[in-house]
Amino acid sequence: MKALGVLAAAALVLFLIGQIRVGGRAEFNAQGFSLWIRLGRILIKILPAKPKKEGPEGAQKRRERKARPEKKPRKERPPSPLSEKLGGALEYARELLPVALKAAGGMWRGLRVDTLELELTAGSPDPADAAMLYGQATAALGALWYPLTKAFHVKDGAARVILDFNAPGMTVYGTAALSIKIGTVVRIGVGTGVKALFGALAARKRLKLKQQQRKVA
Repeated sequence: MKALGVLAAAALVLFLIGQIRVGGRAEFNAQGFSLWIRLGRILIKILPAKPKKEGPEGAQKRRERKARPEKKPRKERPPSPLSEKLGGALEYARELLPVALKAAGGMWRGLRVDTLELELTAGSPDPADAAMLYGQATAALGALWYPLTKAFHVKDGAARVILDFNAPGMTVYGTAALSIKIGTVVRIGVGTGVKALFGALAARKRLKLKQQQRKVA
């Protein structure tokens, strides 16, 4: 009974970990482009990256790398015939491409857009110009919004056009957050890895057999 309790607790922990969502968040505005990676509720900003300050130790290591002697060039092996290279690549591709496409489809279906927000601001001191920009912005936003919401499962989305007579022209703001469950990634990754391994071994076996047949002939 104690062993069953431990197994049940371990299974529960793994299940809860599998429900954690990982992904990223991107934002574009007048200041530029920003990018974060997500682990659960934790966001880590990676773009724009903060410049690293190089201390004296870093400068010393850089000088040492420059002072190292150049490595001797390796002896080149005679190249394999082009027909063998192409045949080997096609053999592996025939086995691995369907596996990769199936994995990509599974990842795509498991991917979710948690937030998608697009905002266009149309403005001009001239009311006529502002109205023209507003119409152009509305048409552009409609052309963008429909394909995006059709291609992705959007949990929380918003699109709007703002008319601002004090704005100098048209400005764009957008933010998107995508995520997928760890359990989905692990399940697809393990299944794909096993299938890819067996496929690669099968392709390698066929290539060796063909090489032996050519030597005999």
